[in-house]
Amino acid sequence: MVTSLIRGKQFNRNRLLGKYWRVILDGTGLFCFKEKHCENCLRTERRTDDGKKEKLYYHKVLEAKIVLGDSMVISLGTEFIENEKEDVEKQDCETNAAKRLMERIKKDYPRLPICIQGDALYATEPMMELCREKYHWAYIFTQKDTRQKLLDEGFEWIKSGGIKKASGLCEEKGTGCYANHVEEVAGKKESMNVFEYEYEKKDKKGKKYRVRFRWISSLELTGKNLEEMIYAGRGRWKIENEGFNNQKNGIYRIEHLNSRNSNAMKNHYLLTQISDILMQLYLAWNPYIKKLKQTVKNTSSGLLESFRGLTVTAEDVSYIYRYTTVYLE
Repeated sequence: MVTSLIRGKQFNRNRLLGKYWRVILDGTGLFCFKEKHCENCLRTERRTDDGKKEKLYYHKVLEAKIVLGDSMVISLGTEFIENEKEDVEKQDCETNAAKRLMERIKKDYPRLPICIQGDALYATEPMMELCREKYHWAYIFTQKDTRQKLLDEGFEWIKSGGIKKASGLCEEKGTGCYANHVEEVAGKKESMNVFEYEYEKKDKKGKKYRVRFRWISSLELTGKNLEEMIYAGRGRWKIENEGFNNQKNGIYRIEHLNSRNSNAMKNHYLLTQISDILMQLYLAWNPYIKKLKQTVKNTSSGLLESFRGLTVTAEDVSYIYRYTTVYLE
């Protein structure tokens, strides 16, 4: 499905810098149990209100979602984070799952120009090296001083001596700045071009405060592409908002346990991703949805009812036999 959408070229205008398909990595929890569910459960301990230790067993999943547009973020690949068996010395984690998923994506899409995006968890030199040398991908990762302290200090040092800035950027009309090859100052090997965006915001009481974002990228920054790169960096939240948030709190309820069988749980999750792709395409293409101001839940219910009650006509089937182009907004 994704291959067909990419080859159709309808979404080419949404590529980063006219070249890269943005692929966002992020993990989320699915189910949690107080007793062992299966041999593949992840384990953790927490303290209860009375101070006692309590074991919890849980399941997580890592998603790679490709950005096709401002309101379209669909699943490119899924990797379940799970232990091979119960008595493993080191549990599976999001980083290891990301390595497995990235390898599979490269195998499935060997020539696709990709820019990997992720939070500060991925902002490490081994992950950057993996992207650049093995897969020949670009990357944009969130930068935090707790993850790359020397890099952060190097960027602040460059800022103190004068740095290229631009104002009036993005919707908030904030200020952006950047410095290329900060790795030379920080003593790093991988390409680390750092850019930052800052704007003023008011809280509920009307008090002003500053909001700041910072990212690391292998792509060189210029005055012309700075705003586009800022939009791309902030777009990492799309996997949280258009992705997991909709699937958890919208019509899919992926945290609801539909079966205690491990394979059935995984199959249900994967079918949900397919359903989400079809729903997003339908919402983006259908010109009447916005006019009706109908919720996604009601739209989904209407579609389901049409499958039950409406008769398939010859006109409906005729689309199967001829080439059809769908133009999105």
